[in-house]
Amino acid sequence: MKFPQPLYRFGETLLRHPRWYHYPLLLPLLPISLLYCTIATGKFPKKYRKFPVPIIGVGNIVVGGSGKTPVVKEIAKKLAEKYRVAVVSRGYGRRSRGVKVVSRWGEVVATPEEGGDEPVEIGLSTPALVIVAEERERGIEEAISHGAEVVILDDAFHKPIEKLEILIDTPLKNPFCLPAGGYRLPRSFLQKGDIILKEGVNFWRKTLPTSGEVLITSIANPTRLLPFVKVDEVVTFPDHHLFTPKDVEKYRHRQVVTTMKDFPKLQPLLPNLKVIPLQITLSPPVWSRIWEYVEGKG
Repeated sequence: MKFPQPLYRFGETLLRHPRWYHYPLLLPLLPISLLYCTIATGKFPKKYRKFPVPIIGVGNIVVGGSGKTPVVKEIAKKLAEKYRVAVVSRGYGRRSRGVKVVSRWGEVVATPEEGGDEPVEIGLSTPALVIVAEERERGIEEAISHGAEVVILDDAFHKPIEKLEILIDTPLKNPFCLPAGGYRLPRSFLQKGDIILKEGVNFWRKTLPTSGEVLITSIANPTRLLPFVKVDEVVTFPDHHLFTPKDVEKYRHRQVVTTMKDFPKLQPLLPNLKVIPLQITLSPPVWSRIWEYVEGKG
């Protein structure tokens, strides 16, 4: 199996799961990490804006993948059985600016270039209204103007918005904040969450085995897919990468396996795509807390 490890993958290893011989590279960065943590902690909001609808935030305190988007999708699908649900995201990797509707209640109206790969993925997978906005408050206002009764924020832990805060605990071997480590905030900030999700404890992620010839993906942590795919070659790109015809031209006549996040970006370019199925399960106590919050605010 071919598995290229370009510079960005080496950097990801340093930040998340370094080996002992990597630490001499990281230690000189510790003073900057201390300064970063101090500034990030000081900028954390003290006042929070209230909105007339329940707001649920799903976030984490690390860089890279933690499973936020699959959790957002699962919550959106469940709540949409009873409420008009909107998802608001920044839209990382998009080439547009400002507030933009990506999906109108299950009808995707934007490309990954316009809305970002994860918002398009959410739009394809749920009946939610999906909106991208750098300023989440403006995104929430837009969602409410479209009739949203519940709003889910994808990655807005640090935003000054009153919400039910769901944080995914992703322990890293590297304990430091950026740039010497992979934490955006000290681990102690997990205590600010209303619900802390721990994989294998109160939420479960099941990736179903999939076979093909080539795995092509641009997710943040592709190595976690390897136990679940049977392929001859693995091709990785940076997180949120927008594929070009040149990137995948030589794979047009091969059976390509990919993630749901990458699917809308690769579909126009490759005819033989197979998506790796992923199932998310939240524990009954987690659902009870979510429903209690939503119905209490409604």
